[in-house]
Amino acid sequence: MNTKTLIIAILCPLFMLGQNHKMDKKREKIEVQKIAFITKQLDFTPEEAQKFWPVYNQFSDARKQLHEQHKKNRKNIDDLSDSEIEQVIDNHIILDQKELDIKKKYHAEFKKVLSNKKIAKLYHSEDQFKRELLKRIKGEKGKRTDYKRK
Repeated sequence: MNTKTLIIAILCPLFMLGQNHKMDKKREKIEVQKIAFITKQLDFTPEEAQKFWPVYNQFSDARKQLHEQHKKNRKNIDDLSDSEIEQVIDNHIILDQKELDIKKKYHAEFKKVLSNKKIAKLYHSEDQFKRELLKRIKGEKGKRTDYKRK
């Protein structure tokens, strides 16, 4: 990866992170790690990076908004009536469909700025990053649990 690509890969996410003051430090750190991981995996040209990151940031923002809606929809079903439970389930399905709609919309946008091969690498990289992050989180929880036992 050349210097221009690296600079773009570092600056674009920082601008995005600066706009959202609500993110805590851990989420910011994870987001920066994710972007660095994707950048490394996809090995963008400067032109690709310049076109890709604004689209990806919009995609991420849309997914984050949807995730917030999912969090609002979570309820303790033991405290709800049957009709309220039905509404929660219906809302969950509606939100799942919205998530799919976002993925379809941005898949079309990614096709405008990346090759199919790089789009496939993007999706694989996102999954791979999530798996590695979960392993780290599980490892940290295990270490904390071990520490408490001593």
